Amino acid sequence: MRDNGHRSSGLVSKSFGAVARALDSIQDFSGDDRAEVVEFLKAGRTREAAVRGGASTAVTALGDRGFRWPEFDRWHAIFAASGTFPARWTGLHEVPSSQMLAASAAYRLRKMELLLEWLDTLRRGAAALHHYTRQGMRARIVQQGDRLRCPVCELFNGREVRRASDTMPPIHPGCRCVLVALTVPLAEQMGARARRRLRSPS
Repeated sequence: MRDNGHRSSGLVSKSFGAVARALDSIQDFSGDDRAEVVEFLKAGRTREAAVRGGASTAVTALGDRGFRWPEFDRWHAIFAASGTFPARWTGLHEVPSSQMLAASAAYRLRKMELLLEWLDTLRRGAAALHHYTRQGMRARIVQQGDRLRCPVCELFNGREVRRASDTMPPIHPGCRCVLVALTVPLAEQMGARARRRLRSPS
């Protein structure tokens, strides 16, 4: 039981380490703001229901206040130029004028929702990679099928991920790619078994 608890703790620290690193790229967030978001995600309160779910929270206030997210701006420019946005970018295609108060407030809220989704996906991806690595398994990126094409994700579809520093899902905010165990070909499995037998003392 103690060992399982240690493993669980290590998994949590690995996955939320990825979240903390990503939050460092968000401008206009203080250290307390980042800690608030991490605790919010740890509680499992993510996506639209979390932000829209009634009582005002510190995380909702961050969205109301607005923040600069360079990664979001970079991908927004790419998707706008291509004329195709991922499905999760609904409501974020055009930045409303600052004079359109209601539209601007809705835009900031939707942007906060996307940030929470992105961070949660980062957390799950880091946890999956840690799990596969601990089990001695390899993992690869798989682009989930939908009606929208993403030329960026297609470049990484099927690529093996060996370490957390490699490109891994989410490749961009709203990315629907996932990390799955890589099936080792039978010939490779047999070769590995043969090598182990040769190394084993007779």
